[in-house]
Amino acid sequence: MAKLKDIATATGFSIATVSRVLNHDYSFNVPETTRLKVLRTAERLNYVAISKRHRPFYTSSKCATEEREKIKIGLAYWYTPSDEIIDPYYLSIKSAIGESCEANGIDLEVFYLHEREYDDIKRENLEGLIALGKFSDYEITALYELNPNFVLVDCYTEHPEIDVVMVDLKVATKSVIDYLYTTGVDAIGFIGGIESTIDGEIIEDVRFKTFTKYENANHDAIHLGRLTAESGYEIMSNIIKSGNIKPAYIVSTDVIAMGCLRALNEHQIKIPDDVAIVSYHNSILSEYTSPALSTIDLNTHYLGMTATETILERIRNERRIGKKIFIPTELVKRKTSL
Repeated sequence: MAKLKDIATATGFSIATVSRVLNHDYSFNVPETTRLKVLRTAERLNYVAISKRHRPFYTSSKCATEEREKIKIGLAYWYTPSDEIIDPYYLSIKSAIGESCEANGIDLEVFYLHEREYDDIKRENLEGLIALGKFSDYEITALYELNPNFVLVDCYTEHPEIDVVMVDLKVATKSVIDYLYTTGVDAIGFIGGIESTIDGEIIEDVRFKTFTKYENANHDAIHLGRLTAESGYEIMSNIIKSGNIKPAYIVSTDVIAMGCLRALNEHQIKIPDDVAIVSYHNSILSEYTSPALSTIDLNTHYLGMTATETILERIRNERRIGKKIFIPTELVKRKTSL
């Protein structure tokens, strides 16, 4: 059975062009000769729209899974296996995507982008593509050109045809600031990590941006390093040595926060009496730190599950208008702030 990639190969046009023509998108400005060539090639190759090939989305029924034709999608992934060990945030989302695909009878091919080329993705006969991680505008456009059935996870784009699934870190950060002031602290610091895309573009951290907007903090309240526990330990140790320690810190990841807690404990600084800590993720280890870590639950399971549901809906309905989906967060209050 012919697919979009087959028609694109036969006509010489991109998959995105073929998809929009076959979806009768007349807002798409292409020559009539292009439109006719695509339609005639689709007819010659006996192309059948995906929405007519598959049944509607099921959640987890084995019986339903066995009855319908399997779909194969790709996961373009920006982390390396060693990165996952250091910070399990993306691993938890990737695992949720994998579990959701398995429950729905979907073949999932993972592409570690630090090791693979875009041509590797292009060569696969994929019906959809999920991109998980932080990507530049150039990378987002390039991935979308590979497959118009495209969902971007944990990264935002204003592209009108690209689906986005992420958490609202701006709202989450504002809620942490408000919460910390209700506990009686009179000043808050921020500790975070610097991230960049595979092609070297520095990522603007929404948590940091929101903190600086609402706090109008001085330079000595902001500390940026690497996304590791070691970096958190070094940053907090230096803060303690400086003697300019704040009564509360917002820390951008649980992993960095664990390093901060170690430094505070080594210097016998009472948590949260002297210094309160609130971080992000609610990883499985956050409940077992000393003391237990207050953290924003980013609902990684639902991020992954929603990404899978969204791409399946897009494939089967041949939708071309992008959705921007924000998963809610929850502040889990534990001993580092209570």
